[in-house]
Amino acid sequence: LMLSSCMRSPPPAGSSESEPGEINETFGVLRGLVTGPLGKPLAGATVEVQDTLRAVLTGADGTFHFDGLPQGTYSVIVRRFGLKSNVQEVTISGAEDAVLPVSLAPNDYFARRAAAYRPIEAERMQQKTDYLNRIASLPPSQTPNIVVIFFDDLGYGDLGVYGNRLIQTPSIDRAAAEGVMLTEFYSASPVCTPSRAALLSGRYPVRAHAANHVFFPDSHPVATLRKARGLANALPRDEILLPEVLQRAGYRTALVGKWHLGDREGHRPNAFGFDRFYGALYSNDMQPFEIYSDERVAVPKQDVDQGELTRLYTREAIRFIKAESDQPFFLYLAHAFPHVPHYADKAYAGRSAGGLYGDVVEDLDRSVGDLLETLKSQGIDDDTLVIITSDNGGDFHGSVGDLRGRKGEIFEGGMRVPLIARWPGRLPAGETRAGMSMNIDLLPTVLSLLDLPLPTDRIIDGRDVFDLIAGESASPHETLVYLEAWSGEASAIRSSRYKYMDRIQKRSAQLFYPAASSIVGFTEPMLSDLNKDREAHNLIETHPDVAAQLRAALDLFRDDIAANPRGWIEPGS
Repeated sequence: LMLSSCMRSPPPAGSSESEPGEINETFGVLRGLVTGPLGKPLAGATVEVQDTLRAVLTGADGTFHFDGLPQGTYSVIVRRFGLKSNVQEVTISGAEDAVLPVSLAPNDYFARRAAAYRPIEAERMQQKTDYLNRIASLPPSQTPNIVVIFFDDLGYGDLGVYGNRLIQTPSIDRAAAEGVMLTEFYSASPVCTPSRAALLSGRYPVRAHAANHVFFPDSHPVATLRKARGLANALPRDEILLPEVLQRAGYRTALVGKWHLGDREGHRPNAFGFDRFYGALYSNDMQPFEIYSDERVAVPKQDVDQGELTRLYTREAIRFIKAESDQPFFLYLAHAFPHVPHYADKAYAGRSAGGLYGDVVEDLDRSVGDLLETLKSQGIDDDTLVIITSDNGGDFHGSVGDLRGRKGEIFEGGMRVPLIARWPGRLPAGETRAGMSMNIDLLPTVLSLLDLPLPTDRIIDGRDVFDLIAGESASPHETLVYLEAWSGEASAIRSSRYKYMDRIQKRSAQLFYPAASSIVGFTEPMLSDLNKDREAHNLIETHPDVAAQLRAALDLFRDDIAANPRGWIEPGS
């Protein structure tokens, strides 16, 4: 499509053109109508005239039109998601328009494949049960409250304290002034579901069959497509999540907001250790978008006002804090925004200098302010660790600061996110830390604070980073791995200074773009110096030894995943 738009304009139908040394050609018009299985016009179908690098989408009335096609016979392929492709031959004469009616039939391939799908089996349920029973018998050495405020698609540059000059975030900025801000913190994926699986499990999401883009409602056509391709659409039950461990350690646990780790019975928040769930099972752009209270629908889709979501979630979070303030609690406040579509609180809409997106972020900032004030009013501020971060980099509405890339990409802008840690009396105030860390570090850090053991039957990729945050040590990670949004493949790795990125064009495992392209896409590996550059310059010829070392580490990670996909540790190994 891009190439077609860049080519010189073709001459009118029926005309010919010649230049010195060229043969005269006659040009004609191809037009037609695409209909669906019920005979109605089909909008948005792709019509491609093969071997011409030209393609168009059908309009709202199902029609398409090509001007200036050289005379000859062409194969025309018509596609639309969920329907069988149709290939026909057409002859362009130039004497008159070629008219091509096309009808697309239903495609039952994915439905048949999905019907044969079997959910990922839980392989380590007994080991999980044994571990959680052991946790229940080990009293924690201390029991601070843990609050994780998790934004959706908030970019590295969306907050005032991270350099935004349009969007006002005084409450979050104040939290940073009262705590510690990290500048090299990462999500484990540039998209939502994998990042959330990593946050709660302490493991790279590829180990939980959760690294291939995002889960969809089980009734959604994309869920059918995922199953047809053998991809999971819910977190395996044998994954051990932080709320399950804390619940067994005597904590009250709550998720307020977005889950996005499966909507089937047995894979929802209450089944994974949350005593209380109030929120949505997936993103705010997926339907049916309903608000759950534990296992029942509390607000049906027709009654959901997304302009009230941030206020609604904040109110429920505060209610939980007040109800549980006399005992240790874990609150996971996973906001719906600033993921698209954007809805601002009507009481404050239009006030931000950052436009609608700024309104949405400033609503979130007010939420943070209200929650922190509640901790103070309840007298538990000094006994509460608050973590503020985002599930992945900003999309095209937000800011990634001076980083390269956006949500969905493994450039820094897709995975480097804000993180603010606040714990009065335990963490220093107003300090900034470099040193790489990732959201896989949450589980091991919290369990270390409580002096609770990690599971021994599985690889935990995260590390305890409390001393890094406190300024008492460097990062415990030698490297961090970057996973592709669609394929889940490990395609980049960084050390404390350098980042190696494969960038070798290969066949894609993307859901909607199954073919590799020889025209677009990167064709060589890249090495960046993250201390001096924002992935603009390729230093692979300058530091080939560094590139070779990082490539070897990346290959080792891939080999380990191939040999042991779930990351199990056998007894005695």
